[in-house]
Amino acid sequence: MKMVKYYVLGAIVSLLLAIFIPSFIAAIFFGWIAFSLAVVSFAYLFNYPSLFRKREDGSIPVYVRWAFIPFLIGTGAYNHFARKHDKVPPIQKIDDNLYLACRLFSSDIEEMKENGVTAILDVTAEFDGLDWTAHQLDLEYLNIPVLDHTSPTEDQLNTAINWIEQQIASGRKVVVHCALGRGRSVLTVAAYLLAKDSRLSVIDALNTIQSVRSTARLNKHQLGSLKKIKQGGRLQLTRSLVLIANPVAGGGKWQMEKNDILAQLNPHFRVQVLETSKEKNGTVMAEQAINDGADILVACGGDGTISEVAHACIDRDVTLGVIPLGTANALSQVIHGYYSKLVPISHACDVIVEGSTIQMDTASCNDKLMLLVAAAGFEEQMISSADREQKDAGGQMAYLRGLWEAITQNEVQELVVTFDDDEPVTITTPSFVIANAAPLTTALAQGGDEPDMTDGKLDITWLQPQEQADMQFLSLAELVFSNQDYKKQSERLEHRQVKKVVVEFNEKSDYALDGEILQAKKITVETKPASLTVFNYRQPE
Repeated sequence: MKMVKYYVLGAIVSLLLAIFIPSFIAAIFFGWIAFSLAVVSFAYLFNYPSLFRKREDGSIPVYVRWAFIPFLIGTGAYNHFARKHDKVPPIQKIDDNLYLACRLFSSDIEEMKENGVTAILDVTAEFDGLDWTAHQLDLEYLNIPVLDHTSPTEDQLNTAINWIEQQIASGRKVVVHCALGRGRSVLTVAAYLLAKDSRLSVIDALNTIQSVRSTARLNKHQLGSLKKIKQGGRLQLTRSLVLIANPVAGGGKWQMEKNDILAQLNPHFRVQVLETSKEKNGTVMAEQAINDGADILVACGGDGTISEVAHACIDRDVTLGVIPLGTANALSQVIHGYYSKLVPISHACDVIVEGSTIQMDTASCNDKLMLLVAAAGFEEQMISSADREQKDAGGQMAYLRGLWEAITQNEVQELVVTFDDDEPVTITTPSFVIANAAPLTTALAQGGDEPDMTDGKLDITWLQPQEQADMQFLSLAELVFSNQDYKKQSERLEHRQVKKVVVEFNEKSDYALDGEILQAKKITVETKPASLTVFNYRQPE
């Protein structure tokens, strides 16, 4: 990149002047220039536009601006001269709702108002965005920091074109600008045109822009970058996303987290928000959204809300996203990984934006959807003992207290169980868990390895009866801390993998299904392999 050569050369010359010039003041001055150009060179050499610390509102912090003043004065003077003697106007209309421009100043606001431009996409890293006078207007603003003569990353480019599409869909007109309206902004506008019309070639898109703005041009690196992304089919405009939120989940977390969630999703999707109510649950709203053409549904709530929304997505051409706002958030832990325990909401949004998906197994339990577990004994007693008020007040501690009480009571049940097409067997146990998917925190489901939600099988775990409650605590410890080989040798644990299981109680009894307490004399659970598409955390390679 030829620009960085000039910055490096300028830094070296300035440093030499600072060392050998006899004047102390002059030495400080040239040292300042050397430092400024050296840091800019670093930003270019390592493609690190964030070095300028440009904020979301387009401003650069004062302490950063002072460090870069020599660089900014030089580039500012050049850009002022180039703009003044440019062959084209500062702002030009490329399409009905799309404009291309050089760096914007307050003097350009009147022209923007005349053209009805109310959204600004700034693809510079080195300059402040439109000054404070812009805040007096109803302007939407997004900064994608890109260094001069370089290209946006693939993620940056997709964020940019999706933001343009979202603004235009909302009835706004958008202006895209860089320093001179010749390189970075041209690449971004060309990418948008290519995403809008897949029949266009890169040359077609550039010709469209150059027919209006004759100075528009890309260097060979920018042109190569755009061609590579275009040929890879990786320019994608936003899909519609319907976020279905339970306003009472987790004691009302939705109202506290709503703005942050939307701030993370809005740049990447056309987001519509629906809130569940007593009259309309998540399934009803999900069906409505699918019928209206949504291809992404995001369930925002606890495991119950997620199950409701997922019910409408089974065997449908729609992808389910999960944002955990409940107490246990077990499904979120399974599909988002254990990093989600640290920053569950922001991590969930990152997973959705990243877009990696899997085909997850589901199961039916007495014709009701089962994503996680069905259980009798300890698991059911644990959930039954934790009411809404306790969960709101104590979170997962409410469940831990319930589990402690259940194990202390150490009650057993006699069950008649049929695995697949085998003959029925009688099992006496204090805990019987059928798992489609379960995180490690669902300890009672860990009779083998952590249940695999893509293997087409159910994991059945039950405990052998023990006379003393403390022996069941040892069983729980084996489930949590032992490896699979050790568990196979244990006299306290039993584990099987099947596709179907039928469990008969002596009388109508309580059982837990994905955190909900139900009653039946017999339950039939059968797996439905690869029936649900979900956004899933992709482990770094």
